[in-house]
Amino acid sequence: MKHSHQKLRWGYSTGACAAAAATAAWTGLARGVRPASVRVRFPDGRDRELPLRPGTAHMAAIVKDGGDDPDCTHGATLYADIRPCRPDDMRAEDYALTVGGGLVILRAVEGIGLCTRQGLDCDAGRWAINPGPRRMITDNLRAAGLNAGCWLLEVGVENGARLAKHTLNAQLGIVGGLSLLGTTGLVQPYSHDAYIHTIDLCVRSHARAGASAVVFCTGGRSRAGASIRLPHLPPGAFVPIGDFIAESLAAACRFGMRDIAVACMPGKLCKYAAGFANTHARRASQDMKLLRAETARMLPEEKGLHQALGHSASVREALLSIPEPAREGLLRRLARTALGHFARRCGGGQALRLLLFDFQGEFMLEESRP
Repeated sequence: MKHSHQKLRWGYSTGACAAAAATAAWTGLARGVRPASVRVRFPDGRDRELPLRPGTAHMAAIVKDGGDDPDCTHGATLYADIRPCRPDDMRAEDYALTVGGGLVILRAVEGIGLCTRQGLDCDAGRWAINPGPRRMITDNLRAAGLNAGCWLLEVGVENGARLAKHTLNAQLGIVGGLSLLGTTGLVQPYSHDAYIHTIDLCVRSHARAGASAVVFCTGGRSRAGASIRLPHLPPGAFVPIGDFIAESLAAACRFGMRDIAVACMPGKLCKYAAGFANTHARRASQDMKLLRAETARMLPEEKGLHQALGHSASVREALLSIPEPAREGLLRRLARTALGHFARRCGGGQALRLLLFDFQGEFMLEESRP
């Protein structure tokens, strides 16, 4: 049964939720009554009514709704408190927002990370609150009537430090919590744009630190194995890429990486060797046809093996049928083919390597292309 993309629910970014909480906190203070919901102006010019969480100890709180593209922040509680202050209360980590004729000092108090590296959307030493959310907060406070005085706006995410462990923030150099993100304030269902953007940020930040070598890892086990195999590289060199091999290679070339390694497992290797740009299961089945063809070239006399491979449902299952003495040679052939596809995407001039790990994360082999 096919599902219509139009029927999927859009969600709200962490940045939009922070703007909603900030606006509700100001509205409650100005009117003396806590609202049950708050109208928020989004960058597309439309107003949307967002429900607030009742019974909070803060001036306003909201539960993030990620729509039909939920991530680790779906269901997280963001909150805000606002009170009068003096301009000299501002700290180095804070942001100064000009709202009409007033000044708002924006400060993170819980669950929002601090940027520690260059190359991000926020300067090193400042809270990880991106420009888009800061603009939304400014615009909505102005629309809600804030126009004078100096105010301290404190925002936080309950359990944000724990949730951040499921993100790439530590890889990016954002410590202590989540980032408040969002250029549109909206989360498109099943959009991978945010992941690709994060890969881009990782590589850009790594390049600005003076590095020229990067290791793209398809998952946690390949990343752990690659870091053991390449202990001389800093943590920032190991970038999780999921299914986005084409976009990752493009980022590496765009930011001047001269030594590019890809750490993966046999299933992804077969897809790379088949030339797939995106290896998601929805977009590409494991290319058993290529694996069978390569096996037939290497072991033409093994008729029983070819029949067994014809019934194999996955690369993992197929490899169990291939005799161990022939297995490494087959995988090396596939690795060289994959590296050829990588070289064509990069356009030349980069040293390319492929590190292969088994399904338990143990190192299997390495192939390189100068």
